[in-house]
Amino acid sequence: MTIDRDRAFLTEMRAITTDADGREVLVGLSADETDWYFAYSARRLSGEPRGPNHSADRERYLALHDRHERTRLEVLGAEIQQRTDKPTAH
Repeated sequence: MTIDRDRAFLTEMRAITTDADGREVLVGLSADETDWYFAYSARRLSGEPRGPNHSADRERYLALHDRHERTRLEVLGAEIQQRTDKPTAH
């Protein structure tokens, strides 16, 4: 998965945002963290052999994933709250 290829899905899931420098990133992560996250995910999916830093890489991935998901859920919660506070008129 990459932002370019999966932009529609990631947008719908509230998984991406634009950082202060105008770069698309995963919510809750910096541009460098987003790049690392996607590179690690691609290595895992390709079946690439595990390197010597496998445990540390997996730990970093899980920490980034957790931070990203917490932030993504906060974004969704804020949107739901806004809709509840200001329902659209029909």
